[in-house]
Amino acid sequence: MNFIGIDVSRGKSKATVVTSEYEIRNFSFEHNVIGFKKLGEVIKIKDSIVIFENTGVYSVQLVRFLRTKSVRFIELNSLEANMRMATLRRDKTDAKDSMGLALLGVTQLDNLNGRHYCNSDYEPLRVLATRYEELINERTRIINHLHSSLELSFPELNKIFNPIRSVISLQIIKSYTHPDFLIGLTLNQMVDEVYKVIGKHITRKIISSYCQKVWQASKISYPAIDVDSLEIPIIVQYCDEIEDYNHRIENVKYELIKRGAVKPEYSILCSIPGSGRLNSALLLGFVGNLNRFKTYKKLNAFVGIDLNRYQSGQNKKGDSINRRGNTNARLVEFEMIRSMLRNKSRIKNHLVDYYYKLKKPPYSEVPYNC
Repeated sequence: MNFIGIDVSRGKSKATVVTSEYEIRNFSFEHNVIGFKKLGEVIKIKDSIVIFENTGVYSVQLVRFLRTKSVRFIELNSLEANMRMATLRRDKTDAKDSMGLALLGVTQLDNLNGRHYCNSDYEPLRVLATRYEELINERTRIINHLHSSLELSFPELNKIFNPIRSVISLQIIKSYTHPDFLIGLTLNQMVDEVYKVIGKHITRKIISSYCQKVWQASKISYPAIDVDSLEIPIIVQYCDEIEDYNHRIENVKYELIKRGAVKPEYSILCSIPGSGRLNSALLLGFVGNLNRFKTYKKLNAFVGIDLNRYQSGQNKKGDSINRRGNTNARLVEFEMIRSMLRNKSRIKNHLVDYYYKLKKPPYSEVPYNC
């Protein structure tokens, strides 16, 4: 059996072949048609196993090539690869890394836990879930810029609308970016102007309550910039960008739920009180087919919520999650738990009961009598 260790980097890789006779051959190839053809000539040998470390988007091309050619390969997690190849010497080169990966196949083949790929039907969900998180992060970045700019023009708006992403908040900020825009304007006139624009979406009562807060705040506001400052149109642009992100997020959300609803695990996840349709679809997008995990412990390790325990002599730390798994999936589960806690008064949930049970001390407090 031949083992091929590959150290993957951006656009090119260094490979080491260790044959059954322990002959060693080094070569490098680029991630293009010519380079993969060169690699294909080497893996034509029967019983070849390719071992490499996952390097994110840099190793995706290699994975596709190996799967297309039906080559047996082991894609190691970065942490596992570093721990298994750790030595007392700290020399690190691409050639030594590829050699170390190949020798792992010779010495520890049965103990290597490579990546298990889920069904390709879940790939669109992964793409949509990743895109959803990207749009949320980009919108948050613009919202932070908007909050900073409003501290110069109309600081009180940051207290009235936080965070700023709803239809009514964006429209009021665009119309009354500076308190001087409200000079000579009555409250009823302000409500009429806002209602004329967004009355189809929000009732007049809600619009009137927000307009009253903004109108009263304008009487005591002292802005740091003049009404004709160049910062004013920039604030309006921020609001337009947030509205654009809102539309794109809604489109991705709709498509994500639509594709996730046909998966067999979706209805089971949605049946958990507090999970919700969006979070269930996001979890399937970041985790994939749940059936590929043999036990719940493997799923917990993949997400990064398995317990991390430390005890040495008399020192013992409290249990905590290790946070080494999929960050996005862990965030989705965190939002699920938050939703459960928010709705604890309306929906009975044994998970919430267990959560508060763990928070209770194991003893009853006795008041100290002097």
